[in-house]
Amino acid sequence: MHDNPAPPRMPFPDLAEPVRLCGRPGFQRALLDALGQFLQAGTSGVLQYSRYAVPHYFIHDNVPDQEISAYLAGAYRFDPFFRHWRETGQSGLLSLASLAKASGRIKESLESYVASFQPRTGMADEIALICPKIGGHADNYFFLRHERFSHSELALLRTLFPTLHALHKRNQELVLAELEDGAGQETGFPEADAFLIEDSSGKTAFADANWLAMAGQDLAVSEAVSAARRTPGIPIAAGQAQVLCEPLDEEFALAPGGRITFLIPRLAAEASLDFETVLQQLFRDRLTQREAAICGLILRGQPTVSVAETLGISAGTVKNHRKRIYRKLDITTERELFLMLLGHIGSPAN
Repeated sequence: MHDNPAPPRMPFPDLAEPVRLCGRPGFQRALLDALGQFLQAGTSGVLQYSRYAVPHYFIHDNVPDQEISAYLAGAYRFDPFFRHWRETGQSGLLSLASLAKASGRIKESLESYVASFQPRTGMADEIALICPKIGGHADNYFFLRHERFSHSELALLRTLFPTLHALHKRNQELVLAELEDGAGQETGFPEADAFLIEDSSGKTAFADANWLAMAGQDLAVSEAVSAARRTPGIPIAAGQAQVLCEPLDEEFALAPGGRITFLIPRLAAEASLDFETVLQQLFRDRLTQREAAICGLILRGQPTVSVAETLGISAGTVKNHRKRIYRKLDITTERELFLMLLGHIGSPAN
């Protein structure tokens, strides 16, 4: 008796549902599901990137809460996709393989991420489809799975990206057109964010409920809004919030040639980090140079035998060092060591 053969994988993503929901609630979920089913992704989601604020999760499937907390607390600073987009502004399909061809800080970020963070997800590969949106933001549709993405899959997604981008852009246009009529159910931006859209003459075209509740109630926010309007594209701090004003192009139907001003109640995104610098800061005055080197290799996912070979010592010596390290740091497991690293990254002083 033979098992029924698995149905053949679709040769092309089924975009019927995202097309049907374009401009309506559920579009992002539908597009993520369509691409995730085609790619057979084990983990996926939608992250909003901002040039200035900490990223925001719209959707996260099979991403543990602890990983989300760690990412938002500071691990995003090692995210090579975020660093690439933030430094180049380029949208499109990004893969770990394509980022490996980069140079400078982007390559350094990739090496740290691949060695220390990405393996702990249990996944072998990751890709990101980055679709730009107004206000200096972009939506990253990310996918991870246990086996590497094939060249043919990546080639198809690159070919398909202009269509996906156009669909994503059209969804945003339709959603904002609904806002003008007061009928919109979602904005395409994080619920906590506030924003105001003005036409080319400075007349209000739309102000969301958060804007009406916050913008006129705090002197510091009002002053930050005024400053942001004088310096488009430059974030202005208002306490822990960020105020950002961006011009709108002439094709923006709701307010051609106008501007959009965001009040983002999230911390400013910190600069990306170099892994070696973080390790030096974390273990300074706590461990010897050799112990810090061992911790660095452990945090990069190297097993005891590999650590021993790298340092030219025996596996038994590595185990003895590890015991002393754990005693000094008051921990008992490698997981606690990794959480210590994430806690250091996310602390205000770092």
